Amino acid sequence: MAQLYFSPILLGICLLVAIALCATALYLMAPGESGPGFWMASGWTLIGGVVMFMGFVVTRSPLLNVLGNAAQLAGEAFFLLGIFKFMRRPLPWWTLPASVGAMVIANTHYWLAHGNSDLLMGIYSSIAGLLPMQAIWLLLRERSDPETRPARLLVGASLLLYSATTLLRGTLAYLDWWHDAPYVQPYASFSYLLSYNFAIPALVLGFVGCSLMTTQRVLARSNRMAAQLKEQATRDPLTGVLNRRAFHQQLLADVIRSQRYNRPLCLAMFDLDRFKQLNDQLGHLGGDEALQHFCQLCQQQARRTDTFARFGGEEFVLLMPETDAAQARQLLDRIRQMLADQQFYHRDQSYRLQVSIGFADLATSGSPDQLLRQADLALYQAKEAGRNQVQLWSAPASVAY
Repeated sequence: MAQLYFSPILLGICLLVAIALCATALYLMAPGESGPGFWMASGWTLIGGVVMFMGFVVTRSPLLNVLGNAAQLAGEAFFLLGIFKFMRRPLPWWTLPASVGAMVIANTHYWLAHGNSDLLMGIYSSIAGLLPMQAIWLLLRERSDPETRPARLLVGASLLLYSATTLLRGTLAYLDWWHDAPYVQPYASFSYLLSYNFAIPALVLGFVGCSLMTTQRVLARSNRMAAQLKEQATRDPLTGVLNRRAFHQQLLADVIRSQRYNRPLCLAMFDLDRFKQLNDQLGHLGGDEALQHFCQLCQQQARRTDTFARFGGEEFVLLMPETDAAQARQLLDRIRQMLADQQFYHRDQSYRLQVSIGFADLATSGSPDQLLRQADLALYQAKEAGRNQVQLWSAPASVAY
């Protein structure tokens, strides 16, 4: 009983049961992920193999010995196939029948020919130690999928330790066979217990790393979904620029900052001249292309600190922090002139756009809403004055702001 209490084999089984349960939970919680299904099969197959081998130790049944060794190698093969599946690589299915088949043949020959147990252990350890090499190479050299790279390195290092320990175990077994060492029971063999003291913990660490890889990939996908939802909530779907709601948030922040530090700020409103006529002439597809052409030009000319957004229809706004009225006029007039000079194409026909621009200076405003209203009035003045021009808002003599 004391030997059983301190048995590393029992500890190894407990570790494998914990890992199999975790792999099963991972498979159920991430059904769309590649890999956890193989790792779940691997854990339970390894447990079955170890249990059958314990039965062999007690009963000395050849069948349990053959099936136990074969099941353990099958479990390791499933684990490695899961790594290839997770990495979206072609599965080396041949490793499963090749490793299991070779072991069954060697194990059966051992019992039929009364072979050497050390030689059998050496064969088993050679197969088990070489099995992970393909996966180790893949894990350590892969550069894509950066979100899972830290966990992949952990899995690769763990499998490398497992392979080194298992191959060392095999080397010791070959040496005992070569020197015709006397038979030692598995539970008293240093080379056999080497795997339970070092190889199985390394394999368990590899399982933990696989769980981390899956978690990292799920989190990365969730983050991308969140970023996509945020993009959809803040961007105009046609032009890709900020929408009205997102612009209002930026406007409030920039106005507060400019007023706090007494810094200049200007706001411009754009309205494409006679856009309705163009839209009727070209159709909605042509009108969309015209809007995209205009947005592309404005984004190219806007500075990194500026905020450009679609306000609605053919109306757009440009927020220019750290910009006084003279600087804003220079930038806006350049945009107006470039738009008038450039052509955009629709169905192999060229067209030109013109824009009216009104802008206001924060120095004459008291709030974001007032700044917007002044820019809108200046835009109206630009339209009334003949379109295709830039107009700075100025208060009429009879109106006090």
